[in-house]
Amino acid sequence: MTLAQTADGETVRVVSDAVLRGLTVLGADLGAARAVLLGAGDLAEAPGIDHKALAARGFTDHEIAAAEAALPFVTRLPDAFVPAVVGEGFVRDVLGATAEQLDDPRLDVLALAGFGEDEVALAAAYSLGAETLAGAGFLTDAQRRIFRAAADLGAAPVQAMRSAVQPVLAAAPVVEAVLPWTATLDEVQSALAGPLPVRVRRAAPPADLALEIPSVAEPRVARELPPPPQAEERIVERVVERERVRRKLPDRRKGYIQKAAVGGHKVYIHTGEYDDGELGEIFIDMHKEGAAFRSLMNNFAIAISIGLQYGVPLDEFVDAFVFTRFEPAGPVTGNDTVKSATSILDYIFRELGVSYLGRNDLASDDELNADGLGHGKADAVPTDEPQPASRFISRGFSRGAAPDNLVFLPSARGGGVRDTAEVCAACGDIAVVRKGQAMICETCGARAGRLSEDHAT
Repeated sequence: MTLAQTADGETVRVVSDAVLRGLTVLGADLGAARAVLLGAGDLAEAPGIDHKALAARGFTDHEIAAAEAALPFVTRLPDAFVPAVVGEGFVRDVLGATAEQLDDPRLDVLALAGFGEDEVALAAAYSLGAETLAGAGFLTDAQRRIFRAAADLGAAPVQAMRSAVQPVLAAAPVVEAVLPWTATLDEVQSALAGPLPVRVRRAAPPADLALEIPSVAEPRVARELPPPPQAEERIVERVVERERVRRKLPDRRKGYIQKAAVGGHKVYIHTGEYDDGELGEIFIDMHKEGAAFRSLMNNFAIAISIGLQYGVPLDEFVDAFVFTRFEPAGPVTGNDTVKSATSILDYIFRELGVSYLGRNDLASDDELNADGLGHGKADAVPTDEPQPASRFISRGFSRGAAPDNLVFLPSARGGGVRDTAEVCAACGDIAVVRKGQAMICETCGARAGRLSEDHAT
């Protein structure tokens, strides 16, 4: 039998022309011979293993169709039911195969499903056909004797006959040589001797085959091994990565607005803080700048805010952007800490570093003196004046409620503030100064009371 392809691309098993010519000479029924040699090509009515028997073992139409599609390409019926054809999941989940059985290439799925050898042989003869016509029922007694005599001749006459008809065949015939399981190399070489190609295969091993593997004694150690060194205690650090989660700011948040000018260009910095005082967002507004530059600064502030809310430390931004140099640059006015900057970004992150990180090293005490002329003597501005707490507390954020214990303690001036300062009952600020015999709050102007005669003297 050989494989052929139909016009629609389907691969089928056919009887070779040489066999058909031989049967024609003998006067045998070619249709019946094809049915015996080729088989039905399916398992619909196969004895022992038909569709109903397979369905009773758990096979569905999908597995049966896959196995029948593989029948033209196999010579043994179990080869059409291997896990690669019917599916490893089906063999494992339905038939209960273990992982070791699935890894074994000799796994017989039909035997695992409970089919016996006799049932497999009958179904194989029905679906795949018989290897010989010696026992075919459609043959006459004379034809049956001829086939039996040909089977009894042995392999040498068959090979000689095939060699004689080889010149008239389209393809060289291949001799099938089945050797015993215990065949030696000399027997294999003897089977390969001849003018025709030979396909040698070994017969199936016996069921009780067991390989004897000699045991290997472990080598003895002539000398004593030193004791293993004691394990030293080691500290193993493990890095645990967590998914970045954006930390949302509260809907009502505090912060401050800083107005300044860098090289004559006004800059407004708006900050938003978490409840614990950590910086969470910034806004940057420029005054009388081009639309493109202002939009760029606004989007830059959004990018910085998103980075802060995702956990990027502020000091990383400060280290990245301070000392950047581009115009506008120069002296900074309106900021009591930063007096000069090399760029807008340098000023912004100097201010944030000083205010939120305590980076006083980024503060500049002197303004940038570009022409060397200086600014003359400035008016004396006292730096130790009492500062009202309302300057640092947003009345809108606190909704006008300032608790009595929320105060700002300025540095005391001799003679300006009472040694034992009191909180103003009207505004809650410590800005009470002595004016004559009365104590007046400099913030709201309320009269706190009169000094006692002992204290006044």
